[in-house]
Amino acid sequence: MISSPLTFGILYLTLTLTMGTAHAAVQGVFAHYMVGGMSNKSQAHLDISSAQSLGLDAFALNIQNPSAPWTKTTLQFLFSTAAELGFKLFFVADMAVISSPKDFLPLYRQYATNHSAYYHFAGKPFLSTFSGGHHPPSSWGRLVPTPFFVPNFREESYSASFFSARDDGTQIDGIASWETAWPWSGPDNSSLVSSDIDTDNLKMARAKGKVYMMPVSTFQSKHSPEHGNWFRRGGTNLVLRMEQALELKPDFVQLLSWNDAGEGHYFGNIWPESLGGSELARELVEWYEHTAWQVLLRPFVKALKDGTRENITEGTVKGAFWYRPLLKNVTFVGRDKYGLEPPDNWEDAEDAVNIGLLVGGLDEKVKIRVWSGGDLIKEIEAREGMSAYQVDGIRKGVQVVQVVSNDGRRVMAEGRGLVGVTDDITDLNGVWNFNYQVVEIAERG
Repeated sequence: MISSPLTFGILYLTLTLTMGTAHAAVQGVFAHYMVGGMSNKSQAHLDISSAQSLGLDAFALNIQNPSAPWTKTTLQFLFSTAAELGFKLFFVADMAVISSPKDFLPLYRQYATNHSAYYHFAGKPFLSTFSGGHHPPSSWGRLVPTPFFVPNFREESYSASFFSARDDGTQIDGIASWETAWPWSGPDNSSLVSSDIDTDNLKMARAKGKVYMMPVSTFQSKHSPEHGNWFRRGGTNLVLRMEQALELKPDFVQLLSWNDAGEGHYFGNIWPESLGGSELARELVEWYEHTAWQVLLRPFVKALKDGTRENITEGTVKGAFWYRPLLKNVTFVGRDKYGLEPPDNWEDAEDAVNIGLLVGGLDEKVKIRVWSGGDLIKEIEAREGMSAYQVDGIRKGVQVVQVVSNDGRRVMAEGRGLVGVTDDITDLNGVWNFNYQVVEIAERG
């Protein structure tokens, strides 16, 4: 497990990208993409062009309803745009929703066989799943053309017998994980994300000549009467997982996720049509844009694909910070206006400003200043490279993070939150909203 020390109330991790430290490059970096409603091709164009700017190889398209008209329309927008822009897409069969693999086959055959934008690896169309291990191997044996099959059968810790138990004529080329992207709650509610299971999965897969697809994510939160109500702490989880992926060097990395609004860990665009007309879903994400995380993801993806931790931060002072606008010490405890209690494990949430910062190629040291509710609550000496910091003790009001010169006289980069911190859910439209406000720390000209 790669963890970080707690020092003076600041949780910090340094991911230093230095010249000349070589490691094997990953074969592909993808973003998990929930296929929902989409009203026009320009939305597909913005998603795909944004993904290309990050250096991603493909979207992993999560399919929940293969026969729905909106699914087919959205796929037409995505595949035609991907072909025009030179991007790739592949399917993730969501078997937590799809009743049988045979229901997914017509859509798979249509695009895997005939479309130039479908992602191939080792000469085969790439295919993954979410769940599906409860279906017998013969069900997956009907897949034509034969895929490069890397399922996530929800067996997070895969046993050595996994492949032999399923390869009765059905070729499984690797394994993917999902739940290892986030920490499990410890007895003191302070556990950090671990890479132990990823390490075991990678060793087991490679011992069998197979591949491993590792997940990287931020946090997880769901607040829905139909789909669950829980919170899984994030804090500096994103940068911790970046470091773990760079150290483990898996075959593939899947970023979770581009647009999964329902679980909060999106870092791309959220289109209104994808929310299914849910007023609650809209309220949970409105004013909670997460694209600032892309500032950190871009150098991470480059380091994965280049196979070297070369210094890609030269001349840079930028990053992002994120915080929950709702303090744990709330003035109201009970059901919100949608009749929902606070999410399970809400006590694990941290009242903190979390910072991911890129610093490189400067002639002087720089400092980070964290302002909360109008008061300076912490000043930290920034380190070279990509670093994560957690500053506890935030207060009600506006949150601001600055990067200043060593003498403190010059502000070099700054970010200011749009949503202030409160201890009253009526300030958040009466909703138990545990989503993060994510803010870019932008360089000043």
